[in-house]
Amino acid sequence: MKKFTLTILLLIIIPCIVRSQIKIGLALPLMTGSSDEAEKMTGTQMLNGIKDALEDYNKSGSGVKISTVTEDTKKNQSATLDILNKFGSDSSVIAVLGPVYSSELVNNTGAALFHKIPVITPTATLNNLAKNNPYVFQLNPTYDVRGRLIAIYAMNELGMKNFVILSENAYGKNFADSFSDEVLKNKGTVELTEYYSKDSVSVSGQIENIKKFIFEKDKFIDFGKLTANQNDKLKSLKYDYSDFSRLKAEGAVISIYRLFGKNAVRIMDSLKIFPSVITEMKSVIPGYVNAVYIPVSGNEDIKAILPLYLASGINLPILGNSDWNNSEALTEYGTGNTELYYDSDFYLKDDADINNRGLSEQEIKNYYFGYDAMKLILDKISEGNKSRQSLNNALEALKNYISLHNRITLSERTNHSMSVMNFKNGILKKVSDYEY
Repeated sequence: MKKFTLTILLLIIIPCIVRSQIKIGLALPLMTGSSDEAEKMTGTQMLNGIKDALEDYNKSGSGVKISTVTEDTKKNQSATLDILNKFGSDSSVIAVLGPVYSSELVNNTGAALFHKIPVITPTATLNNLAKNNPYVFQLNPTYDVRGRLIAIYAMNELGMKNFVILSENAYGKNFADSFSDEVLKNKGTVELTEYYSKDSVSVSGQIENIKKFIFEKDKFIDFGKLTANQNDKLKSLKYDYSDFSRLKAEGAVISIYRLFGKNAVRIMDSLKIFPSVITEMKSVIPGYVNAVYIPVSGNEDIKAILPLYLASGINLPILGNSDWNNSEALTEYGTGNTELYYDSDFYLKDDADINNRGLSEQEIKNYYFGYDAMKLILDKISEGNKSRQSLNNALEALKNYISLHNRITLSERTNHSMSVMNFKNGILKKVSDYEY
């Protein structure tokens, strides 16, 4: 009887021991040796989000007990490699959340394959970190995905075809090259590309070049100077933009391509109406070029570029990258009537609990990058993926996972989904979730 009772007890206890041994390694830039509190912010807030996600998971009453082991990457490649090897050698660690920075991971992806342990980075955006490595996952879209996504959105959803690019010549070029390639692949055109140096962020010359090019390529009708005969001819036409009565009342000066699309020249020739000579640009609406793509690196770029662009009279929509996602900068500088569309890796759902946290905009982002990455891993484990390989397989198949700050659809272990945002007349709104 004793032997039988002991067997039953062991059968009960052993699974509990196995469950308690499931661990997730955290590789975060905590910068514990630094006296600079700002340098610690990213890792600290991500860790706070991770802890809260684990606490919420534990409150849910799941039968799988999970713990974490935290290590400080120190933003250092060598330290990061040591951490990945340490976690990889511990059979109870079934996944690594982190590293955070592309620079920490770029030369260390082989450790994930060597140990066959899924390494999930919440924010690294360098191209091909995950695509070329079967145990690495990028929950944040890469530079390449970002540039291509906004290009295909502009072409397929906004009906745009011809573009000009104004880009910083290092960081911005990561996006600009992919944007250009995707436009060309879809039979659009990049009419002009102007680069500026991040060291100076002086763009007055580049904007003048863009302005000159746009207006030289375009042809316009001045509705304030039409003859009676031209009025009669134009009244009966169908317009892609506004209507004849409104254009006439406003005395609009507008591109024939904005009015009539790709057949504009043929239509004008058939009516024997010839383009107006334009000398004042500020009230002109161009149309041969549909938009200007401007990938920026942050607030300083926006501050340097936006006032000059708005004053130039170019009057075309701006397409941007996620670094435009700075509500403080957009509110401060505005865009007037100019529309701004940009891809965003962060759009917080309305039910996210941030009201009482007292965090800055960047701290909020770091918190939810950590929270949502951890919740994703925990959700997959709760579905029964309790081994490294099972979890890896589940992540590879991940489609349309909705977190608090983004949507995740993995292709080649890289997120291909982003939010598309629109800013106009001081109003910022989410247009849609979009997948490349």
